[in-house]
Amino acid sequence: MKAQRLLLEYDDARSGSFEPLREVPEDKIAVLGLITTKNSRLETPEEIRARLREAGCYLALEQLALSPQCGFSSSVLGNRLTPEAQKKKLHLVVEAARAVWE
Repeated sequence: MKAQRLLLEYDDARSGSFEPLREVPEDKIAVLGLITTKNSRLETPEEIRARLREAGCYLALEQLALSPQCGFSSSVLGNRLTPEAQKKKLHLVVEAARAVWE
C-alpha cells in the first residue's frame, strides 16, 4: 500500500473497536476520526484523550493522529452544523492533540 496515512472513522459505536489497529504496518499513521461531524454535540477533551489512550493499547501513539471523522459536508445535503460548531470541533482537535502529543 502506497498510502502513508490511513483515515479511519471512529466517531460512534458502529465503528467498532480499535483492535484492527494491531494490523497497521509500522510505516503507516492511523488518523482517527474521533470527533463527529454528523451532529453538533461537542465531545469533551477528556473523552477524546481517553479514546486515544484506548487506541494506544493497540498501536503506538507515535503512529496515531487525530481528526474529525469526515468533512463537514459528508453528503449532498451536508450536515447541519453551524460555522461556529465546526470551529469548536476543529479547536477540540487542536486542544486534544496538544494534550496527548506535546
